[in-house]
Amino acid sequence: MENNLDIKEKRKALALEAKDILAGAAFPFMLSLILSATVMSFIAYGGGGDLGIQILILIAGEALLIAAIVIFGKQNGVAAYKKTVQNRQKRNAGSTDIRATAHVGEYAVYKSVIIAAVACVPFVAVKIIYAAYPNDVCRFMLMYVFGWGYYPFALAKLSPWLNLIMIIPFIAVHTAAYVWGGKTEQKKQSALEKQEIQRAEKHKK
Repeated sequence: MENNLDIKEKRKALALEAKDILAGAAFPFMLSLILSATVMSFIAYGGGGDLGIQILILIAGEALLIAAIVIFGKQNGVAAYKKTVQNRQKRNAGSTDIRATAHVGEYAVYKSVIIAAVACVPFVAVKIIYAAYPNDVCRFMLMYVFGWGYYPFALAKLSPWLNLIMIIPFIAVHTAAYVWGGKTEQKKQSALEKQEIQRAEKHKK
């Protein structure tokens, strides 16, 4: 069990958990970059600076990002619940695999929050640097790499610090999708277990 792990095993388990979280954050992060480099980047030139067209582009870009986060958030939830079932089966079979004994990668809502927060770390870092020390490099990155978080308040000409608020819906959407995916997989696994029980009962007869 997890409580019986020694220091070396606990460190290994933490490293494996961190690796799992980074893997879960990779796709949402990459998609946010791709959408910012394609859709969001048009805001700088859309309609020759026409605010109305820029807002439409922003709405379209944010909608696409939300859809992408939902897809990968749900997949993260499904994958996590599958690991929960697999690890439980290994523990029941007496396995000493560190992933199973330490519950590595298993479904937990707080892990979804961490995964989404990790995906937002680069944006937050660049945003804080730019807000404290405005410079062209950070501004370029915010516009063409993190446009999803930069433009909503930039177009409204509000304080650059407010852009940090954009990580809240990012995390909230991912967490909701993660829970959805986990619940969906839970129902699927429950149905499979019932089928296995029914098959076992038929064989007994």
